[in-house]
Amino acid sequence: MAVVLAVVVGAIIPIQTGVNTRLARHIGVTLLASLVSFGVGTLGLGIVLLATRTPLPLRATAESQPWWIWVGGLCGLIFLTMNMVLLPRIGASATVILPLFGQVVGGLVIDLLGAFGTTPRPLTIGRVVGVLLVALGAVLVNLRHRSAPASSGPTWKTAILWAAGIGAGVLGAVQATVNGRLGTVMGSPLAAALVSFAVGLAGLVLINLVARNRPRPVGRAPWWSYLGGLIGAGFVFSIAYVTPILGTSLAISATLLGQITGGLALDHFGAFGFPARHLSRRRLLGAGLVLLGVVLVRFSG
Repeated sequence: MAVVLAVVVGAIIPIQTGVNTRLARHIGVTLLASLVSFGVGTLGLGIVLLATRTPLPLRATAESQPWWIWVGGLCGLIFLTMNMVLLPRIGASATVILPLFGQVVGGLVIDLLGAFGTTPRPLTIGRVVGVLLVALGAVLVNLRHRSAPASSGPTWKTAILWAAGIGAGVLGAVQATVNGRLGTVMGSPLAAALVSFAVGLAGLVLINLVARNRPRPVGRAPWWSYLGGLIGAGFVFSIAYVTPILGTSLAISATLLGQITGGLALDHFGAFGFPARHLSRRRLLGAGLVLLGVVLVRFSG
């Protein structure tokens, strides 16, 4: 059931992306749209926390846990910002694929080392092959349907940008693991999700103040364009719940399977006003490889 939940919440991420993209078009500044999304998500989680009378033991957690227990929201913020930096410099394809590879490799390493309070899991040939299949499948699904990479200057600068993209993906794996651990020590994935969103919101407020961003509205935004934060809140809550059960590498792999499946469906039907990209044998093969990789990561060793 935890694997199924991870796949389902992964499948809603493309929906969140479409919703937030529509909001960004209306506001005119991507970072301000992210701020609105985080604000809505934080508010929604706070209301649910109060309605369910879920404890939020901030003081006890701070006194008993290491400093890194709070960094999940910052990792998510850095991941978001890094993607924005990379996109105009290395192109959309590399911006999608490099962080994805970083996520699956980061999850494997975290499980191997037992980092961030996780239970160590041995490195087996099957698990390594599974992670590689997840990465290869995602490449097959995404690569040819993205824009060509833009020029990024000398080779050493390109290497730095690629390393930054992979590093951003590793931070995505760290975010999932830390939030899972935070949910365990707080006794509630809901409390962990609220803390993560609140930290990310505070970071975005600071960034927008420093950058002096101001909205440049274009047209009217439909009401549903403000729901991206609630979708993201559900995702963070679910990942905080399933990661301690599945381990980081499996949780990330299952989520990626859901993302690819949801993305294929939205592309096929041209949702949110984007051009339709119909299914092809290559894209279906990629999704199948991701599924096979998830199975290997789960059942090998």
